[in-house]
Amino acid sequence: MTDFIYLVPSLVAAISLPSVAFYLLTKKPRRIYVTVLSAFCLDLFLWNISIALINILGVENPYSVVIAKIGSAGLILVAPIIFHFIVAYTGYIKTKLWYPLVYGPAFFLLLSLFTDYYVKGVTVKGFGVEPVYGPLLQANDLIALIIIIFSTLLIFRYYRESAGIKKYQSLYVFIAVPLSSILSFISYEILSVSMNTSQFPVGSSIDVGVAYILVYAILKFKLPVETAAEVDFRILAETASEGICIIDNSGNIDYANSHFSEMVGVPNKNIVGEEFRKFVPREYHAELRKTIRRTMKGEKLANVDMELKGRGGNLSVEINTSPIIVNDKIIGAFVTIRDVTERKKTQEELNRQKVYFQALFESSPEAIVSLDKNHNVLDINSSFIKLFGYTLDEVKGKNIDDFILPPEKEKEGRDITKKVISGNTFATETVRRRKDGSLVPVSLLGAPIFVNGEQVGIFGIYRDITSQKEAEEEKEFYNSLLRHDVANRNMVVQGNLEILESSNLEEEQKNLVSNALNAAKASTDLINKIRELRAVEGDEAQLKPVAVDESISRAIKTNMQQAENFGVKINYRKSGAVIRAGSLVDNIFSNLIQNAIIHSNCKNINIYCDRERKYGKEFCKLSIEDDGKGIPDELKNDIFKPGIKRRGSPGSGLGLYLVKKLVEKYGGWMEIRDRIENGEKKGTIFNIYLEMA
Repeated sequence: MTDFIYLVPSLVAAISLPSVAFYLLTKKPRRIYVTVLSAFCLDLFLWNISIALINILGVENPYSVVIAKIGSAGLILVAPIIFHFIVAYTGYIKTKLWYPLVYGPAFFLLLSLFTDYYVKGVTVKGFGVEPVYGPLLQANDLIALIIIIFSTLLIFRYYRESAGIKKYQSLYVFIAVPLSSILSFISYEILSVSMNTSQFPVGSSIDVGVAYILVYAILKFKLPVETAAEVDFRILAETASEGICIIDNSGNIDYANSHFSEMVGVPNKNIVGEEFRKFVPREYHAELRKTIRRTMKGEKLANVDMELKGRGGNLSVEINTSPIIVNDKIIGAFVTIRDVTERKKTQEELNRQKVYFQALFESSPEAIVSLDKNHNVLDINSSFIKLFGYTLDEVKGKNIDDFILPPEKEKEGRDITKKVISGNTFATETVRRRKDGSLVPVSLLGAPIFVNGEQVGIFGIYRDITSQKEAEEEKEFYNSLLRHDVANRNMVVQGNLEILESSNLEEEQKNLVSNALNAAKASTDLINKIRELRAVEGDEAQLKPVAVDESISRAIKTNMQQAENFGVKINYRKSGAVIRAGSLVDNIFSNLIQNAIIHSNCKNINIYCDRERKYGKEFCKLSIEDDGKGIPDELKNDIFKPGIKRRGSPGSGLGLYLVKKLVEKYGGWMEIRDRIENGEKKGTIFNIYLEMA
């Protein structure tokens, strides 16, 4: 039996290797290369346990040869399993064609174990017992050498393309797996072949070294093991809507998810291993260094404003960092990067609008008060201070009605407040009280403020209408003077002239009196038209059903005597139509009939009514047609403007203007058309459209 001291490496390997395999398998690996790595450890265990057993049993024991052949199976499979592990680990070879190329020769070598071509027996070599190999060992060594060379090239490429934790991991794998096979081969050739002594203590030591290096790599770098938790992390990181990076103590990127890759517009393989600052504009480098330094000291930082170099320009981002602690030591940082470019733009736009609104609020000539939803003052502008005399400090947080509402307007003010608080907009003309107690006439607009469908406040806008009211009073005075005093005096003049005209006067005197009488009548007509215009302005246009036949009949009756004096015949075809109009609707028809009688030089006026549907409503189209001289084309576009009249007309030029204002006030419109007779223009047609009741 071999001295125990020489068996220690083999026994340690026999214990260590299955322990490593068991540890890896209990992690429930989701990557195939972890399972293959476990198989590799068990394969080395098979060879080491066989060497230990044949040294214990000795050369004479008949089972030693059988055990040696079983252990040699592990030797045959070492190189194929290493290659399998490297392929699965790097992911470089996607095809499965390599299986027969690598495992095929191993399969035939395994079959040779049933013969003496691979293992002939066992023999004592120096201080121990080892198998006696046949000619196929050299074939196995050649095949293994080729496989190990390819494996080494693959792992070396992977090492060069990796960074951070993966780079460290691949370095350990590079040392532990391919290099161990090369060292085993070299030690066998030197000790067993050249020196004719046992090689197994050295080989077992190499295997133990492999086991301990792998264990160290597993404990030091947990990410390479690909445990279930680590795979879950990757799944979560890759599906996250934020950029996620893991950086080392130096600020180099060990891991970046696909979202970060999309943010910076760089493939992931070109990100890992680079400094994080490469993707940050230079002006933010100092802030980034400070952030990394604080994180590496154990601080967790949130919402650090920064910019990232994006594909289409810089992105505004918020960075959160947290230290990664392993075995009470900070080995890196977990970084999340949130793109807040759109949020920043929105915030900037909101700030711009706020500044714009504030400038508009302050520079507005109208007095504006901003209230909360309970009608308490939030802010007032300078025009408000100027109009009412109160400062913001005096009224802020208080009910505005307590300051500017006169006692006699209290009910009105409270009613307005209730309506606006209920979400309604309200406008009126009223009076309010200044700080000195004086009253000021104002135009008041109260409007609710809504944000996301919820009422959050109220705007009160006050316009000083003192000058307007004074102007209206002055206007009303002059209108009253015109309508009453001047009109009465004009009627006296007109009456006296009519008396004088009927007396016995010479021809020249009659002409003078006639001219003066016409001027007086024109003046009276002007006063009447102004009175009617005032009536239109004051008419609140309470629309009600009006029988067209009755209104036209009244208008014809009003103008019948004048029509007889001018030799004009008025024809009306009754329609039975009922329209929606106001109390002054007769003036529309009367003015148009009078206009045709006096100004068109016609002989006949035809009035008729049709129905037309426009804009989804039923309208009455009432036409007033004369066979006179018509209206010149150059005058048609301006005929409804105030003061526009035909050359030589004695009128005021307000009749058609009055008609148009009334029609529009009643929701209708007018048209002018030429009357055509025998292919020639002969007169004018006025079409009035009013909605049917």
